Amino acid sequence: MSKFYELNPSNENYWRAIILFGRNVASYKFALAKSLYDLRKQPNDLVSLEDLAPIFAGHICQHLTTNDKQATSPSSKYLDFCRQYNRNEISHGELIEATKRFGFNNVIDAFHNVHNKDIDNRFFYDERKTNGGIRLSDNFYQVAESPSFYDLNQETESRFFLHIFMRIKVLVLKLFYAPSANKLCVHPNS
Repeated sequence: MSKFYELNPSNENYWRAIILFGRNVASYKFALAKSLYDLRKQPNDLVSLEDLAPIFAGHICQHLTTNDKQATSPSSKYLDFCRQYNRNEISHGELIEATKRFGFNNVIDAFHNVHNKDIDNRFFYDERKTNGGIRLSDNFYQVAESPSFYDLNQETESRFFLHIFMRIKVLVLKLFYAPSANKLCVHPNS
């Protein structure tokens, strides 16, 4: 069965596919997408990790204040640094160093992975080894300049929050009246 982004292969739909269906074990993908939105008007297409780290860390730290659960794994060294920063236990400089060291370990490689394969439309190229960052592609700039750009940014933010709230266990209770006891009772609904 064809995916919607294959039926209408626009850059906007490829971006949506990444945000909606991309490989996702932590909220890093959303923070990276939001960071790219923030960097869209920079004069150079090469985004150094030095420039990316503060923006990326800001998005992660902000979302940690809303919900501490940001990943499926029980622990994350990088998220622990962000939590320490939010509690004023480490400096901004220490957070940025931790971000450059740990924050991008998997997200840059996994960003374009949808349904367990990389999509054809790349929004950036990994140049960490050769140039110390990522290079934004023409596909990214086409999306950033499109009329739907604002909506895509809002969709990413919504998906970011949905990711967080999907991780919260919901307890559903069943209310019932027990006439023999003349009581309203509450029971976990299984």
